[in-house]
Amino acid sequence: MYQYKAVLKSTKEIIAEGHSVEDIEKQVLHFKRQQKYGLHTHMNDKVEVFHVQQNHIDGKKHKEKLLKII
Repeated sequence: MYQYKAVLKSTKEIIAEGHSVEDIEKQVLHFKRQQKYGLHTHMNDKVEVFHVQQNHIDGKKHKEKLLKII
């Protein structure tokens, strides 16, 4: 299960999931570069990075804490 996720602020679409902030930043950079190839048009949208704390017993209930906006 991932610990961090990146979400587009405008559409709330999850664009990256990972275990460290560095992994998330690399995936967000890759996502933004994909616009050159015509895969999406969300280059200038803000991206929110959340830290996700999972409930280890259930695995479904969780808390999300906003870390930063890219």
